[in-house]
Amino acid sequence: MGISKLASHCVLIALALARTVSGQEPAISLASEPHHHLALGNQYVNVYQVEVAPGDFVRLHRHAADAISLSLSESLVTVHSPGRPDVRQKLAHGQIRLQALGFVHSTLVEGDTPFRNVTVELLLPQTGKQNRCAQVIAGQPLDCSSAQLGKAPLGRPQFETAQTYVGLVRVAPKERVVIGETRRAVLIVALDGGAIHAGDRGVQRSLAAGDFIWTDRGAVAAFRNENATEVSFVCFAFAPADGASRSGR
Repeated sequence: MGISKLASHCVLIALALARTVSGQEPAISLASEPHHHLALGNQYVNVYQVEVAPGDFVRLHRHAADAISLSLSESLVTVHSPGRPDVRQKLAHGQIRLQALGFVHSTLVEGDTPFRNVTVELLLPQTGKQNRCAQVIAGQPLDCSSAQLGKAPLGRPQFETAQTYVGLVRVAPKERVVIGETRRAVLIVALDGGAIHAGDRGVQRSLAAGDFIWTDRGAVAAFRNENATEVSFVCFAFAPADGASRSGR
């Protein structure tokens, strides 16, 4: 792209952002935002896969439910939220953030690295939101007590509500892990590529960063790390929508 075309492109983005932030452009739904691609929808979650090129931006949108954002890249972004100061952030690979019910924002991607994430929209109302071993809610203290660390095979607790448990599973090179629960459905999102998922009838699938597996109550998923380095998964376990008791509580 020539210098004049690049300058014109930047001006168009700046003007679009100015319209968005000033309120001239109304907030759209998360499902309508063009960079959010719905990959799974059920009674518990909508799972969106997101990729935004440097210099592009996520349009102003409103979160109609609490959502957990899983960063798959190291990206420099500026978050615009009407009525608030802009926030410039350096997002780390594997960072977990809460985008709360009612949050309205647009996001400009700066630098040279594409912005990639998986956004997990939690469709059931969430109560009792608490950080565990990660700063998922900004400004809230951590509760990483030893009593919370034994919830294998869902991993080290990162965040929890009365309805949802979010854990981090780390798998060393050449090791195998089995993830699942008897009484809760589980969503498993790969933060890194290179793990092999052993599916039904022995079918094996190599996972890329951002790929995910859904397991119903009573089912499990097996993974083997074929990398020379550690791989990680974020696991979401959901209280039964029918009101049945949760396991591990």
